[in-house]
Amino acid sequence: MTLQEILKAMGLSEEQITKIMNSMKENKIFTASEENLDVRYSKLKSDHEGANKELTEARELIKNLKKDTANDKGLQDKITEYETKITTLSAENEKLKVESALKVALLDAGAKASDIDYLIFKAGTGDRNLQIGDDGKLKGQDDLIAGLKTQFPGNFETPAQKQVQEHKLETGDPAADINEPKTLGEALKMKYENNE
Repeated sequence: MTLQEILKAMGLSEEQITKIMNSMKENKIFTASEENLDVRYSKLKSDHEGANKELTEARELIKNLKKDTANDKGLQDKITEYETKITTLSAENEKLKVESALKVALLDAGAKASDIDYLIFKAGTGDRNLQIGDDGKLKGQDDLIAGLKTQFPGNFETPAQKQVQEHKLETGDPAADINEPKTLGEALKMKYENNE
């Protein structure tokens, strides 16, 4: 159940719910279907910052080692190997950042938590080159999510809308009701007279 549905069930009007939701966005209060998301996000952020710091230090160390060992062929090969490894790790780091940003965007758009991995897979297939913009969001994120919602609507939560099914009584044939009793007394009289 979403926050809007809870507020609606408590009897708030659409206008009040909209004001509350806008106020939450202005004050940077967000809801998520995952538990303890802020704790996990801050841990991931600190891990990411630590990894970036280690990467910067490793690059500086490699640069210094290159200067110090310019004449040693074995060390130069090892340095080249480490540079290749760092390039690979940087590409993996970028991929993880894109996947994390996509996961957050999909959860914000109402994707079902159980279907996130499938939607991430579908978003990355084809000739799409997903990249993080300067604002920390994916470039073309809104178009991508709109396309996924169109292609895979069952993987997104929809606001619960009640559907009223109309079951009308049959009208029947008025001419066939000639012998039908109009009162309880007539019904009893017909019942006992027919049994004798």
